[in-house]
Amino acid sequence: MNIPVYIASAAAWIPSAESAAEAVAAGIYPADDNATNRIPCLPVATDEVSVPDMGAIAGRKALDRAADVVGGRVDLILHASIYHQGRDHHWNSAPYIQRELGITDAFALNLEGMSNGGMAAIDLAMARLEAGRGTSALVTTADRFCPPGFDRWRGSYGIVFGDGATAMVLSTTGGFARIHAITSATDASLEPLHRGTAPFTNAYGVVADENLRTPKKSYLEEVGTESVLQRAEETLMSAISEVLGRTGNKLDDFARILLPNMGHGMMEAQFFKPLDIPAERTLWNWGRYAGHLGAGDLTAAVARLVEKKEVGPGDLVLLVGTGGGYSVTVAVLEIESVPEWPETTTDFALPADVTP
Repeated sequence: MNIPVYIASAAAWIPSAESAAEAVAAGIYPADDNATNRIPCLPVATDEVSVPDMGAIAGRKALDRAADVVGGRVDLILHASIYHQGRDHHWNSAPYIQRELGITDAFALNLEGMSNGGMAAIDLAMARLEAGRGTSALVTTADRFCPPGFDRWRGSYGIVFGDGATAMVLSTTGGFARIHAITSATDASLEPLHRGTAPFTNAYGVVADENLRTPKKSYLEEVGTESVLQRAEETLMSAISEVLGRTGNKLDDFARILLPNMGHGMMEAQFFKPLDIPAERTLWNWGRYAGHLGAGDLTAAVARLVEKKEVGPGDLVLLVGTGGGYSVTVAVLEIESVPEWPETTTDFALPADVTP
């Protein structure tokens, strides 16, 4: 069975941003990290909107945009995240989003996968639709990286974390972009990078202050940075080679290459240099204001391209998602039309000291 799958819509919910320079001045963001990352601000949500509600808001925007394609039908809801969703255990936020959206006849499920969760969800949803098990799917993401559990400015090396939610509607009946191919891969030899050497815990809340620097530091000291970068690059290039082999394309064919939002140093080491592409072929000049939106970087980027009309019919777009584990998902899109969406959901208020 070879049923075509399209992106019918994409949308985001992103709150107002706070200044990186002010974070440095307040002593909560190292000046050296700020200089290396080149990310001038991060969107920061407040307690007024819960994380699951953020996902529901983005989901509603995406469904409204796809109404002329899918109507009110949604067969599958996958919600991806990398951080706290409002309850510690024995609860899934995907059915909450389903209920808030008034969707009754869908299968709803939470999906982990770290930063690659959103792209992995697209891969899994596409497989289900291609198999004829439904005609439409909603993929949402939502994360808020707030204290006391996580430090958005100092929680990791080379990445700072912005709050936000995203949503994408996939359909077999039409859309503005066709997904010609998608593939996912994992190099489990890199799994310890996010685990470290501390013993496993027996319950939530045992680690009061979660951060990614501690496990990464211990693993990098053990194997060396070059070993990690080499294995990550091999997994990335293998996945890209596989998906391009299926479509018959080369990197030069793509109008845009969409990547995760990381600090500039990591973007150079993990993507720009291995792929031999300039930042201008990506959405780095937008992503650097949003920071890392958890599992939602790529969906937000797709929404941004269409909202700002940075692509046109016939353009090819390559999506590259990566996440701890180490997992990679790569997809080839062809833009078939550029819909008119009056609202720009990927715009958000910048702090006074930051200009786009």
